[in-house]
Amino acid sequence: MAHKPTRLESLKSADGGGTFEDMEHRVAFLEKSFGKMDGKLDVILNGIAGLKEDVSILKGDISGLKGDVSGLKGDVSGLKVDVSSLRVDVTGLKEGVAYLKGKVETLPTVESFAALTQSLGQLTGHVHTLPSAAAFGELRGRVDGLPTTAKLASLLAIAVGVIAIINKWPGVIDAIFGW
Repeated sequence: MAHKPTRLESLKSADGGGTFEDMEHRVAFLEKSFGKMDGKLDVILNGIAGLKEDVSILKGDISGLKGDVSGLKGDVSGLKVDVSSLRVDVTGLKEGVAYLKGKVETLPTVESFAALTQSLGQLTGHVHTLPSAAAFGELRGRVDGLPTTAKLASLLAIAVGVIAIINKWPGVIDAIFGW
């Protein structure tokens, strides 16, 4: 018995045995295969269309991101200006702190307060040697006896003297105690 080729064998061989039956069979198989490929191609084309849509969405997103980046550049520029301003402020603060440090260093110390207390004690002793209120009363009586312009001049001279003493108090202390 002659061996009848299988469908696959007949497709693989180019031998139609002088007839076109095998050829028709091969063409039918190829047409059926192309039908399956048409469906697969449709799926691929739909996928590509979806990708095109995704790409256009991405283009819009990228354009939005470009706008956001431009906004951020503006914000960063504003921050640079703020940082520069802060640097100037910090420099001013440093100078102010240095000035205050110099002032604090010139403040009296505990030792200088002790010396001041001692000198106040000595002044108290000297105050007791000042003229009494009665003696000042006699001076007032003398001032009352002066003419009016002379009274004003005397009072002005006394006021100026008191102000001069107050303004030169450290010098007075030095003169009295020799510090």
